[in-house]
Amino acid sequence: MTAEALARAREFFERRAWADAFVGLSAADREAPLEPEDLERLATAAYLIGRDEESVDVWERAHRELLNSGDVLRAARSAGWLVFVLLNGGEFARAAGWLARARRLLDDFQGDCAERGHLLVPEAFQHAVEGDWPGAHAISGRAAELGVRFGDIDLVTLARNIQGRALIAQGQTVEGMTLLDEVMVGVMADDVSEIVAGAVYCSVIEACQE
Repeated sequence: MTAEALARAREFFERRAWADAFVGLSAADREAPLEPEDLERLATAAYLIGRDEESVDVWERAHRELLNSGDVLRAARSAGWLVFVLLNGGEFARAAGWLARARRLLDDFQGDCAERGHLLVPEAFQHAVEGDWPGAHAISGRAAELGVRFGDIDLVTLARNIQGRALIAQGQTVEGMTLLDEVMVGVMADDVSEIVAGAVYCSVIEACQE
């Protein structure tokens, strides 16, 4: 696999040609193990073409590589995306295990960080699944605050999406839909990552149907 071929696979990713990016990055990975940044691209492309298990496997690899290199925060974030994929696939037990592992990684980290917020989002999601909408709203609110503080638009979008759904579930339909409208502004402006955009699109459609 030449450097040109890997560059072409990255270009496919930037152009959002997910299937081509997946094929190209997978081929490159068979020739020589990808670096973490390309593993993150491969995991994302796999998820976006519906190959969830491959996405999980690659996120796990990215997590391990980042942890071995000492990049704890980025390793925690990759674990957070892994939890996201598992939760969306209904694998709640595996997601809970990875969430616990990611939290332990941040135990020794002094101070707040966006990564803590990314781990609050699946916690809020779990509360929502269990029907604890006040809990989901409170936890996602803390996540949104961290997203705003650290300028993480993906985190803000995911957290406020859950907040909006929680408000609707508690009968505050106008307030909830207003928040979802605000979230969609960022999605339509192409401010968020592709995984987040897809998740929020589906959530807002579901909220409208409800």
